[in-house]
Amino acid sequence: MFVPQLALAAYVPALPAIGRSFGVGPGSTSSSLVGYMAAYAVCMILTGNLADRYGSRRIQLTGLVIFTGASLLCLLAPGYGVFVAGRVLQALGAGTGTVISRLWVQRALPKEQRLPMLTALSTVIAVTPAASPPLAGLVVEHTSWRALFAFMAVLGAVTVGAVARLLPADGGAEAGAAGTPAGSVRPPGGLAGLARAYRTVLANRDFTVFAGAISLAWCTYFTFTTYSSDLLQLQLGASPTVYGALYTLVITGYVAGSTTAKRLGRTRSLEFIARTAAAVAAGTALLMPVTVHLWPGSTLSIVLPMAVCMLGVGALFPTCQAGMMRYEGEYAGAASGLFFFLQMASGACYTALTGIPGSPDAPMLALAIALPALVLFLLCVFALRARPPAGREAAAVRSAGRVTSGSS
Repeated sequence: MFVPQLALAAYVPALPAIGRSFGVGPGSTSSSLVGYMAAYAVCMILTGNLADRYGSRRIQLTGLVIFTGASLLCLLAPGYGVFVAGRVLQALGAGTGTVISRLWVQRALPKEQRLPMLTALSTVIAVTPAASPPLAGLVVEHTSWRALFAFMAVLGAVTVGAVARLLPADGGAEAGAAGTPAGSVRPPGGLAGLARAYRTVLANRDFTVFAGAISLAWCTYFTFTTYSSDLLQLQLGASPTVYGALYTLVITGYVAGSTTAKRLGRTRSLEFIARTAAAVAAGTALLMPVTVHLWPGSTLSIVLPMAVCMLGVGALFPTCQAGMMRYEGEYAGAASGLFFFLQMASGACYTALTGIPGSPDAPMLALAIALPALVLFLLCVFALRARPPAGREAAAVRSAGRVTSGSS
């Protein structure tokens, strides 16, 4: 899970330097982020279906090998077109871990233990973009942006070796919590099989609502990530190192929100956590157009509200993932892949549909961040009905397990 996050976060401070190196403007470098996320989204949906049919370990190894080769391609790219092709391949390879890691959580843990584990994984994910931008900024300032991709290639190779050595073969550790082997049911192949899988998954209300919520939260986060580098560095004068520190402040809000969700999950329902987190995200995102109007030349006018907004986003991510896992049918891999596909594709589609120019000004960016946050709040308020607190819900799950075991 660390690999795709590093490939995204470490790249952001290097955008202006990469543009200068290849002689392209801010619009082109920002669009390369959208291309990465679009390929990442495609990887999500492919990984879920392929893991159902061919096994998680095999697909994970294949994805990491692709990522390692793509990092070398970016490192040695003679032109911008080749570089963008390498970024697309990076996303197609790296994204496998995003889906498969969640499949392991779903198959190995009972419901009451999933939110704490998902929160721990989300914290690991958040630490990567919190720590890597300042380090990446230093590397770009004192060496070259190509050094970042040299490190990614080495990381990919090391991770391939670790997966090959440490992860058990499919059908062992991937047995479900109820003792059903992960590979015992293989969905039918072909378009008809895919259509049947997606109809089944989308008919599950928990899946649909939580998928919509995480997609809107991601639009808020991804819009800031896509355009903030050029805005803060080229328009407001922040150096790559300063930008990395500001980005870390934003991600710190995410970590705090994820940690809060873990604590609330002990006594509160997923619906309560999601509604509260959406209110925090929407409230501060809607405040951002005001702050950038009052302090138009300050980087903090957009960074500070975004950091508080990320409290809500950080709490929503593991909460929505846990809500999605309430679907535990035969298409679990397809469900996980579709869930993260919708999340990643939403960010790419939203930035394309908004029609923001390559380097937007602060008021335009603030408005683009606030809109999906507002829709997120409305969705969570009106679509997420209250359920019993997590503690009673967990007790009910354990009780149901005992009844089922006794009946067997």
